[in-house]
Amino acid sequence: MKKIILFIVGLTMINCSGQPKEAVADKAVPAVKKILQENAASFLSDPKINAVSIGVYKDGKTYTQHLGELDKGKKNTPTDATIYEIASVSKSFAGILVAQAVVDKKLTVEEDIRKYLDAPYPNLAFGEKPIRIKHLLTHTAGLPRFFPTTINDLFSVIDETLPFRINEIEKQYNKAAFLNDLASIDLEVEPGTSYAYANANVELIAHILENIYAMPYEQLLQKYICKKAGMKDTKVQLSGKDTLRLANGYGETNQLVPHFANPLWGAGSGIKSTIPDLLNYIRFQLEAQNEVVKTSKKLLYSNPNIQMAYLWPMFNNPEDGTFYTIHGGAFGTQNFLMIAPKYDLGISIITNQSGPETQEKLSNLLDNLFSELTWE
Repeated sequence: MKKIILFIVGLTMINCSGQPKEAVADKAVPAVKKILQENAASFLSDPKINAVSIGVYKDGKTYTQHLGELDKGKKNTPTDATIYEIASVSKSFAGILVAQAVVDKKLTVEEDIRKYLDAPYPNLAFGEKPIRIKHLLTHTAGLPRFFPTTINDLFSVIDETLPFRINEIEKQYNKAAFLNDLASIDLEVEPGTSYAYANANVELIAHILENIYAMPYEQLLQKYICKKAGMKDTKVQLSGKDTLRLANGYGETNQLVPHFANPLWGAGSGIKSTIPDLLNYIRFQLEAQNEVVKTSKKLLYSNPNIQMAYLWPMFNNPEDGTFYTIHGGAFGTQNFLMIAPKYDLGISIITNQSGPETQEKLSNLLDNLFSELTWE
């Protein structure tokens, strides 16, 4: 057995152990179901966890497992119809849409982003080195993690009030303010030289895509991903009816916390989805001959800790080949989505609890699932 260190927002551990595929092929379906049931039950044994939803795509088949209560005491176990905030997993969708624009010859990743903005923005360069599209895609643009930048200051005090303090600021913000703030910042490093995770990168990508296609980001999402992949419940803006299926989120001490205010484009962390839709997304991402998908998986940046494709953290080793894992954390939900092409495998795991230890707990769950599901 081996451990693979994955750097996303924090550190994620994944391992794999091989079993001869021919020895389990006839029992694959019940074996997968048993793996999901046992791992879900083990994860839910943690008293801080309310519920968990797991989806697995393997060898052309999909499997789901839901356990627990979305709201403790209400006996409302999540189902395939439950809608969750997927937070930063949303970023991978923006990467696909940029790849679509590249295939459509609307842009190239080497271009200065200011070519697609409505104002000159002389500040979006470090000396003679401009921010390029690829820098937004790889979190190497040098932009602040959040706009407004006052949100960044709030993290100096991390406690149970933090989601509410951020929410109050976000509710007062809008796209016009974002673009004004974009004009006011000064780059402190040369773009492309340093990895610094930032939601601002991806919201700016959405604005650029809207300018290129003359179409709202939500419509681009539906046209180029959701309709093609068969994702009927994946949206940035939910209808009133849809919100009835949106899972509540809980913080470290099981306190109900707000959903993201999402006043911008939603590209960085605003998408909501269901486990079946995310399995369809995984299937779409595993289409080896899809030119857009292939483009989105091209390596754009690498340092000793991380490799980045089009907003997809990517990893590789001799046993598992190249695979992709992305983490998303909202005020009251956390999730991982992983794609391992060598095994024709994808995993989506979501819980509606978010605390300082939740990411590591989910990481361990993903680690176990990957280990037990890789039959090569």
